[in-house]
Amino acid sequence: MTFDQRRNTILAAATRLFARKGYDGASMSGIAAAAGITKPVLYDHFASKDALFETLLRSIRDDLLAKGRAIGQSTASEEIKFRSAVDTFFAFVEAQPDAAKILLIVPQGNPVTVKLSRDVQQGATTAISQLLKSYLPAGGTWQYEAAGEFLKEGLHALAKWWLSHPGHSRDSIVDLVMKACWTGFQPVKAGKACR
Repeated sequence: MTFDQRRNTILAAATRLFARKGYDGASMSGIAAAAGITKPVLYDHFASKDALFETLLRSIRDDLLAKGRAIGQSTASEEIKFRSAVDTFFAFVEAQPDAAKILLIVPQGNPVTVKLSRDVQQGATTAISQLLKSYLPAGGTWQYEAAGEFLKEGLHALAKWWLSHPGHSRDSIVDLVMKACWTGFQPVKAGKACR
């Protein structure tokens, strides 16, 4: 097995254990065993559990943001791009619920993971804010940042809800977001006050 293949095996095992046992419940010994390696080999790849968890968070975020940027560069209408970006996020939640839990749920309550998550989430807010500039009229930097944070937190809250209420289709979840967010952005886009 190559170094990169082993690293990916470790990340997959860590994703499962962190999602199912939480940060405190997942041990480096358990992750090594789940990956089929020894603890020293695990430490060849990651200096600490914090480093491993941060790598997972950043990897998940960066993959989602890369997909969002690709959608943003398409020539489709703004509405179709927005819907595609929302659908991409919920397709991730649907296909990779353990990774979604790491991004959305596991960091809560532990000071180490809360700090790591805050840093990673700030990067996500910044990237989403940049994408929203094409959807919203010219405004101050704070407006894009606030809209990015609002959208990100709303999507995360709905994803957490959906993970515990899986009987609803992804399309119905995306439709709900479009009704709440895209429709809500339209008066702002037209330069009208929302009342």
